[in-house]
Amino acid sequence: MALEKIEQEQLEVIENSASSQVSDAIAEKGVVHTNNYIPNEARDEDVVTLKTWMVIVVLSASYGLSFWVVTTLGAIQAQVSTQLGNPGNAAWWTTVYTMCTAISFMVFGGNSDLFGRRWFVISGNILVFAGYIAIGSAKNTESIIGGCTSIGMGAGLCQLSAFGIPELLPNRLRHIGVLIADASTWIAVLFGPIVARYAIRHGESWRWLFYAAAIGTFIVFFLLIWLYHPPKHPRGIPWDQALRELDYLGAVLFTAGAVCVFTGVIYTTIIPSSDPKVIALLCVGFAVIGVFASYERFAPLKQAMCPPDIFAKDKGREFTYPFIAGVIVNMFFYSVNIVYPTCINVLWTTASTPLSTQLEYTLPQNLGLIFGSMLLWFFGIKIGHWKWQFIAVFGAMTLFGSLMALAKPDNMAMIMVFCFICEGAYGWAQTLSITWIQMGVPQTQLGISGALAGVARWTGGALSSSIYLAILSNVQIEQAGKLISKAVAATGGSQATATALISAIPLGAEAIAKIPGTTEAMVAAAGGAFVQSYVVALRTVCLTSIAFGVVGTICCCLSNDIGPKMNDKIEVFLENDVQAGKNRFH
Repeated sequence: MALEKIEQEQLEVIENSASSQVSDAIAEKGVVHTNNYIPNEARDEDVVTLKTWMVIVVLSASYGLSFWVVTTLGAIQAQVSTQLGNPGNAAWWTTVYTMCTAISFMVFGGNSDLFGRRWFVISGNILVFAGYIAIGSAKNTESIIGGCTSIGMGAGLCQLSAFGIPELLPNRLRHIGVLIADASTWIAVLFGPIVARYAIRHGESWRWLFYAAAIGTFIVFFLLIWLYHPPKHPRGIPWDQALRELDYLGAVLFTAGAVCVFTGVIYTTIIPSSDPKVIALLCVGFAVIGVFASYERFAPLKQAMCPPDIFAKDKGREFTYPFIAGVIVNMFFYSVNIVYPTCINVLWTTASTPLSTQLEYTLPQNLGLIFGSMLLWFFGIKIGHWKWQFIAVFGAMTLFGSLMALAKPDNMAMIMVFCFICEGAYGWAQTLSITWIQMGVPQTQLGISGALAGVARWTGGALSSSIYLAILSNVQIEQAGKLISKAVAATGGSQATATALISAIPLGAEAIAKIPGTTEAMVAAAGGAFVQSYVVALRTVCLTSIAFGVVGTICCCLSNDIGPKMNDKIEVFLENDVQAGKNRFH
C-alpha cells in the first residue's frame, strides 16, 4: 500500500510538472520507466524534419479536399437538384455529409489511438475519391446523396489529420498544426462558392468541380502511401489485443442514436418541427445517446470510446470546460453563417444585382476567418498569456456577432466590419479551442478527445443551425404578416390584397404582377415591410446567439491555462524518418 501511494504521488508530480509534460504516463498502466520522464530539455533536441513538413502539407490537403464538397455543392445545390429533376432532395446533401462525418469521426477517431492513424487516413481518401466520382457522374439526386454519404464517411477519417498534424510538431506549435490542418479548408471556403456559382452558369461544367477534387484526392492518396508512416501502436497495445477490447456495442449505440438525431434535424428543414416523425426521431435518438453515455460510464470497458475519467480530470478544468467552449464556438459561428448571407440576399441585393457584386459582399465573412487565423499564427506565441487570449477572442466574437443585430438595408458597411471582426475572432478562438482540447488529455487519448470534440461540434452545429433557421423563419413570417398588412392598409389596399402580397413577394415580380387591384405604392410599401420583417428576424437570431457566447466565455475562464505545456517536446515521430527511435511505441 505504501509503495502504491508513493507511485501515485510520483505520477501526480510528473503530471503537473511543466518541464516534463509526459501526459501519456497517466494513461499507461504498468511499470514506470524513469527514462520516459526525463524533461525535454535534458534530451536530444526534437527537430521537425523536411520529410515531416512534406507529410504535414499532404495531410492538410487531404483534410481540405474532404471539405470541398460542402462549400461548392452547398452554393449551387438548388440549381443542381433542379437540373437533375428533384429539387426536394437537395436538403439532404449537406446534412448527410455532416451526419456521416460525425459518426465516422467518433467511431474511428479513438480507435486511431489503438491502430495508428495511417490506414484510417488513407482509407478516408479512398472513400472521398469514390464520392466525388459519384457526384460528378450523377444522373439523379439520389446518386449525389450516395456520394455525400461516401465523402462524409471518408471526411471523418481524413479529418484525423486535425490531430495527426499537431502531434508531429512541438507542443508550443500545436496551434500552428491546427491552423495548417485548416489551411486547405480556407481555399475551399474562399474559392469554392465563387467557382461553383460561375460553373453552374455553363451547363454541366459543375461536374468538373468534383472530378477535379477526385483527381486531387487520387494524388494525395499515393503521397500518403509513400510518405505517411506514423507509429502503428500509439498506445503500445498489440492489434490482436486491441481488437478483442474494442468498444463494439458503444459504436453501435452511438451510430444508431446519431442517425436518428441527424435525420430528425434534416426533417425539421422539410416538414414542421412539431410533426410526429420529427419528434419521434429526436426523442429516440437522444434516448439512445443517453443509453450510450450510461454504458460508457458504468460498463467495465478496457478501450472505451468515451472514457468518463477525462471529463472528471481537475473537476473539468482540464478537458470538460474547453470541450464545451469548443462546441459553443462552432454553434456561435452558425448564427453568423446564417445572418450575414441573409443580409446579402435580402437587405443589400436584388435579382438585378450582378453576380460579381454579390460575391464581393461575401468577402468580409470569408477573409475575416482567414485573417483571424493568420493573426494567431504570427502573433500567438509572441503574445503568450494563452488563457487571456482565449477569453479575449471568445468575448470579441460574442460582442461583434451580437452587434450584427443592428443590420438594416442602409448600414451595410458597418455590418461588414462587424462580421469581419467577429469571423476573425472566431478563426482565432476555434483554433485555440481545438488546441486546448488536444492538450487536455494524455497523448495516448488524443484520438478520443478529437473524436469527442469533432462529434460535439458537428452535432452542435447542426442543432444550432436548425434552431437559428427556425427562429429566422418563424419570426420573419409572423412579422411579415403584421407589417405588410399595415403597410398595404396605409396605402388604401384591402386585407385580401395584403394577404395575396404576403404570399407573392417571396416569389418575385411575376407573382406580384398577377395580383389584381394593386398599385405601385402598395407594392413598394409591401416590399419595404417584407424587408423590415427580415430586419426583425435577423435581430432576434443575433440576440439569441448571445446566450451561447456568454456560456462559452465563462467556460474559457474556468479552463486551465495551457501555457506551462507549450514547450518544445514533440510527441510523435514518423517511423520512416531519422528520429523514429524517439517514439515510445512503434
